[in-house]
Amino acid sequence: CDAEELVALGERALELEELAEVIRSQWPTKEDRQATHLKLLRCGIDSPQALLRALSPPSSSLGGSAAAGASPEQCPLNKLLEEAGFKILRRDTIAKLCTELEFRIRQRMEIVLEGDRPLLVTAPHNLYLRRDGHSTHAMEEYTTLIAQKLARQLGGASIAWSRLEQYRSELLWFLGCSKATKPYSVDLGMHLDPGNRDPNYLSPEEVTMNPWFRQMATIADRFRSDLGPSRPMLHVDVHGCRDPPGTPSHLTIGLAAMRHEAETGSRGSTVMEVEAFGAALECELSNLLRSMDLRPKCATLVRVLLPSLASGRDSVERLCGAWPLEERRLTQTQQAVSLVGFTHSCQLELSKALRRALCRDEGTAHRLGRAINQAWLQTIGTSLPSLTCMPSSASAGDATSSAGGSTAGGRRRSASVSAV
Repeated sequence: CDAEELVALGERALELEELAEVIRSQWPTKEDRQATHLKLLRCGIDSPQALLRALSPPSSSLGGSAAAGASPEQCPLNKLLEEAGFKILRRDTIAKLCTELEFRIRQRMEIVLEGDRPLLVTAPHNLYLRRDGHSTHAMEEYTTLIAQKLARQLGGASIAWSRLEQYRSELLWFLGCSKATKPYSVDLGMHLDPGNRDPNYLSPEEVTMNPWFRQMATIADRFRSDLGPSRPMLHVDVHGCRDPPGTPSHLTIGLAAMRHEAETGSRGSTVMEVEAFGAALECELSNLLRSMDLRPKCATLVRVLLPSLASGRDSVERLCGAWPLEERRLTQTQQAVSLVGFTHSCQLELSKALRRALCRDEGTAHRLGRAINQAWLQTIGTSLPSLTCMPSSASAGDATSSAGGSTAGGRRRSASVSAV
């Protein structure tokens, strides 16, 4: 069995697992799920794509909106079920399935709402991604789990690539590695899906149609609708970097996007206010990291980067949270403050040692969220709903088990957010 056959087998397994997840999201009891899964397999429905096609009337293409509005009698799947002697699906079940399937197939991401506080955490590099004109961007391990832990602690929302899309990118990455006769002889990401655009490297021409950007904008609109248009909003973009000395510190805070907005006067903030936010983050997060036994040791645990983009490409440091203006690309933090309307946005670059520590210890992740929240509140000088206390029984294992999209522990995905 060669590498391509193994990858094909792996992708089939992922399709079956994703179909099972769709069924879990719509049928509450184990008995109903098992019965539904068996019915679908007997009707030849063995993937989410096949299920959406079977829900869509013959006159529509692969589009759930047409299927969602169709009567049960028009649904091709109902005809198959009826012929096999099974009960047909109700109209509301068809509509919910179509919404779920369209989101999974087309958006390929997981949005989790943890509370009503105006805070969004993103993890755009939790899979291998092709990047225009550059080598493949490596997957940054643990960033999904950290982003979702932060969102839970901060009582906000999180966006990450779906777990199954992560698995799929790993399969295609390893296929590229198996084809390489020697290291770097070919692009190891040549088999990756080019439709998965890097959310942290978008051109101005494509950004408004990008699914990640649209989800960010929808969540921000929800915050403004619920809390008022003048309420401050925080965006935290979670990334991974190399351990020291490959990177000078265990944590790098990038605020270049905020500084550029302050310099252009677009949002009403000042450079001094951005610097105050950076100083508060550095203080709070340095206190946290000093209490941890991070290895390898380094002289600087936390550093803040906020170069002026107006000074030109050579002055824009790596990991600062913004691309040079000449690059004509936008990071998540640039999109957040320039286009979406977040008042505060920071890029956090975490060393691998720090990421591992945050995933192993729920208490450390809890303290990270509180440190970020405290720094932000110091800067905006206003009150927000208080943070909820984490249950004393919470453990890293509990968080890991819920990171794949379950609704345990109060985690929920909003249909209104998903249906962009």
